[in-house]
Amino acid sequence: MIEDDHAVVRFPPAEITPARFEAFVADELLRSAGPEVDDLVVTLHDKLTGLDGGYDLDATVRYRFAGLAFLVIVEAKLHRNPIKRELVQVLYQKVQSVGAHKGVMVATAPYQSGAVAFARAHGIALVTVVEGRFVFVHRTPETGAHPALVAYVECGTGTGGMVLSAADEDHAECVATLVLGRPSGADVDV
Repeated sequence: MIEDDHAVVRFPPAEITPARFEAFVADELLRSAGPEVDDLVVTLHDKLTGLDGGYDLDATVRYRFAGLAFLVIVEAKLHRNPIKRELVQVLYQKVQSVGAHKGVMVATAPYQSGAVAFARAHGIALVTVVEGRFVFVHRTPETGAHPALVAYVECGTGTGGMVLSAADEDHAECVATLVLGRPSGADVDV
Protein backbone atom coordinates (compact mmCIF):
# COMPACT_ATOMS: atom_id res chain seq x y z
CA MET A 1 0.00 0.00 0.00
CA ILE A 2 1.40 3.43 -0.95
CA GLU A 3 0.14 6.64 0.61
CA ASP A 4 1.57 10.07 -0.16
CA ASP A 5 4.76 8.57 -1.60
CA HIS A 6 5.43 6.68 1.69
CA ALA A 7 5.23 2.92 1.81
CA VAL A 8 3.11 1.67 4.70
CA VAL A 9 4.31 -1.66 6.04
CA ARG A 10 2.34 -3.71 8.52
CA PHE A 11 4.32 -4.88 11.55
CA PRO A 12 5.11 -7.44 12.75
CA PRO A 13 5.38 -9.17 9.40
CA ALA A 14 5.12 -12.95 9.36
CA GLU A 15 8.86 -13.34 8.83
CA ILE A 16 9.95 -11.42 11.94
CA THR A 17 11.96 -13.43 14.43
CA PRO A 18 11.24 -13.50 18.15
CA ALA A 19 14.58 -11.77 18.81
CA ARG A 20 13.73 -8.94 16.42
CA PHE A 21 10.29 -8.59 18.02
CA GLU A 22 11.89 -8.38 21.48
CA ALA A 23 14.26 -5.66 20.23
CA PHE A 24 11.35 -3.77 18.68
CA VAL A 25 9.39 -3.89 21.96
CA ALA A 26 12.44 -2.63 23.87
CA ASP A 27 13.28 0.15 21.44
CA GLU A 28 9.85 1.42 20.44
CA LEU A 29 7.68 0.80 23.50
CA LEU A 30 9.77 0.53 26.64
CA ARG A 31 12.38 3.18 25.89
CA SER A 32 9.66 5.69 25.00
CA ALA A 33 9.11 6.23 28.75
CA GLY A 34 12.56 7.83 29.04
CA PRO A 35 11.37 11.45 29.35
CA GLU A 36 9.12 10.53 32.31
CA VAL A 37 11.62 8.72 34.54
CA ASP A 38 15.26 9.04 35.55
CA ASP A 39 18.07 6.66 34.64
CA LEU A 40 15.96 4.46 32.34
CA VAL A 41 17.85 1.30 31.36
CA VAL A 42 16.24 -1.34 29.14
CA THR A 43 18.22 -4.59 28.90
CA LEU A 44 17.40 -7.43 26.51
CA HIS A 45 17.98 -10.97 27.80
CA ASP A 46 18.91 -9.90 31.28
CA LYS A 47 19.89 -12.79 33.52
CA LEU A 48 18.56 -12.45 37.06
CA THR A 49 18.70 -14.83 39.98
CA GLY A 50 15.53 -15.25 41.98
CA LEU A 51 14.59 -17.13 45.11
CA ASP A 52 14.12 -20.32 43.10
CA GLY A 53 16.89 -20.11 40.51
CA GLY A 54 18.06 -18.12 37.53
CA TYR A 55 16.03 -16.57 34.73
CA ASP A 56 16.92 -15.32 31.25
CA LEU A 57 14.26 -12.63 30.88
CA ASP A 58 13.24 -11.23 27.50
CA ALA A 59 13.83 -7.72 28.86
CA THR A 60 14.18 -5.81 32.09
CA VAL A 61 13.51 -2.14 32.68
CA ARG A 62 15.19 -0.28 35.49
CA TYR A 63 14.43 3.32 36.29
CA ARG A 64 14.29 5.83 39.11
CA PHE A 65 11.36 8.03 40.04
CA ALA A 66 11.14 10.35 43.03
CA GLY A 67 14.43 8.92 44.28
CA LEU A 68 13.13 5.33 44.28
CA ALA A 69 14.54 2.51 42.14
CA PHE A 70 12.14 0.30 40.15
CA LEU A 71 12.57 -3.03 38.34
CA VAL A 72 10.10 -4.22 35.69
CA ILE A 73 10.40 -7.56 33.90
CA VAL A 74 9.05 -7.95 30.39
CA GLU A 75 8.09 -11.01 28.37
CA ALA A 76 7.62 -10.56 24.60
CA LYS A 77 5.53 -13.25 22.96
CA LEU A 78 5.44 -13.52 19.17
CA HIS A 79 2.55 -15.98 19.13
CA ARG A 80 -0.25 -16.72 16.70
CA ASN A 81 -2.54 -18.49 19.20
CA PRO A 82 -4.23 -16.72 22.13
CA ILE A 83 -2.07 -16.31 25.22
CA LYS A 84 -3.15 -18.66 28.00
CA ARG A 85 -3.43 -17.89 31.69
CA GLU A 86 -0.46 -20.17 32.41
CA LEU A 87 1.97 -17.86 30.61
CA VAL A 88 0.81 -14.89 32.69
CA GLN A 89 1.08 -17.00 35.84
CA VAL A 90 4.69 -17.89 34.98
CA LEU A 91 5.46 -14.18 34.48
CA TYR A 92 3.89 -13.38 37.86
CA GLN A 93 5.98 -16.11 39.52
CA LYS A 94 9.12 -14.57 37.99
CA VAL A 95 8.12 -11.12 39.30
CA GLN A 96 7.74 -12.60 42.77
CA SER A 97 10.94 -14.62 42.62
CA VAL A 98 13.26 -11.79 41.50
CA GLY A 99 11.53 -9.11 43.58
CA ALA A 100 10.46 -6.99 40.60
CA HIS A 101 7.95 -4.19 41.05
CA LYS A 102 5.93 -5.05 37.96
CA GLY A 103 5.54 -7.56 35.15
CA VAL A 104 4.62 -6.71 31.57
CA MET A 105 3.69 -9.12 28.80
CA VAL A 106 3.71 -7.87 25.21
CA ALA A 107 2.18 -10.28 22.70
CA THR A 108 1.13 -10.39 19.07
CA ALA A 109 -1.84 -12.62 19.95
CA PRO A 110 -4.88 -11.79 22.05
CA TYR A 111 -5.12 -12.96 25.65
CA GLN A 112 -7.62 -15.56 26.78
CA SER A 113 -10.13 -14.33 29.36
CA GLY A 114 -8.44 -16.32 32.14
CA ALA A 115 -5.12 -14.63 31.35
CA VAL A 116 -6.75 -11.19 31.53
CA ALA A 117 -8.51 -12.01 34.80
CA PHE A 118 -5.27 -13.27 36.36
CA ALA A 119 -3.35 -10.19 35.15
CA ARG A 120 -5.98 -7.85 36.62
CA ALA A 121 -5.91 -9.65 39.95
CA HIS A 122 -2.10 -9.50 40.18
CA GLY A 123 -1.22 -6.15 38.57
CA ILE A 124 0.40 -7.54 35.43
CA ALA A 125 0.25 -5.19 32.41
CA LEU A 126 -0.78 -6.89 29.17
CA VAL A 127 0.06 -5.22 25.87
CA THR A 128 -1.46 -6.56 22.67
CA VAL A 129 0.24 -5.85 19.38
CA VAL A 130 -2.10 -6.96 16.64
CA GLU A 131 -0.69 -7.32 13.15
CA GLY A 132 -1.41 -4.07 11.42
CA ARG A 133 -1.59 -2.13 14.68
CA PHE A 134 2.09 -1.28 14.55
CA VAL A 135 2.25 0.90 11.50
CA PHE A 136 5.51 2.03 9.94
CA VAL A 137 5.88 4.94 7.63
CA HIS A 138 8.76 4.12 5.34
CA ARG A 139 11.77 6.17 6.45
CA THR A 140 13.03 8.54 3.87
CA PRO A 141 16.15 10.69 3.99
CA GLU A 142 13.97 13.78 3.57
CA THR A 143 11.68 13.20 6.56
CA GLY A 144 13.57 10.86 8.85
CA ALA A 145 10.10 9.61 9.85
CA HIS A 146 9.89 7.29 12.85
CA PRO A 147 7.42 4.45 13.26
CA ALA A 148 4.07 5.22 14.80
CA LEU A 149 3.23 2.84 17.64
CA VAL A 150 -0.31 1.83 18.39
CA ALA A 151 -0.95 -0.83 21.02
CA TYR A 152 -3.73 -1.84 23.39
CA VAL A 153 -2.69 -2.02 27.03
CA GLU A 154 -4.67 -3.98 29.62
CA CYS A 155 -3.58 -2.03 32.69
CA GLY A 156 -3.73 -4.89 35.18
CA THR A 157 -5.46 -2.63 37.68
CA GLY A 158 -9.05 -3.65 37.14
CA THR A 159 -9.71 -0.36 35.36
CA GLY A 160 -9.77 -1.83 31.87
CA GLY A 161 -7.44 -0.84 29.12
CA MET A 162 -6.33 1.93 26.85
CA VAL A 163 -4.96 2.43 23.37
CA LEU A 164 -1.47 3.94 23.19
CA SER A 165 -0.15 5.80 20.19
CA ALA A 166 3.33 7.24 19.82
CA ALA A 167 1.68 10.21 18.12
CA ASP A 168 -0.19 11.16 21.32
CA GLU A 169 1.18 14.09 23.29
CA ASP A 170 1.12 12.07 26.53
CA HIS A 171 2.56 8.82 25.07
CA ALA A 172 5.74 8.77 27.19
CA GLU A 173 3.72 9.44 30.36
CA CYS A 174 1.20 6.70 29.52
CA VAL A 175 3.95 4.13 28.86
CA ALA A 176 5.73 5.10 32.09
CA THR A 177 2.55 4.90 34.17
CA LEU A 178 0.46 2.17 32.52
CA VAL A 179 3.14 -0.17 31.19
CA LEU A 180 6.08 0.35 33.56
CA GLY A 181 4.03 1.05 36.67
CA ARG A 182 5.65 4.40 37.49
CA PRO A 183 3.66 5.98 40.31
CA SER A 184 1.84 9.19 39.48
CA GLY A 185 3.03 12.28 41.33
CA ALA A 186 0.10 11.92 43.76
CA ASP A 187 1.15 8.35 44.61
CA VAL A 188 4.61 9.30 45.87
CA ASP A 189 5.21 10.84 49.26
CA VAL A 190 8.69 12.33 49.28
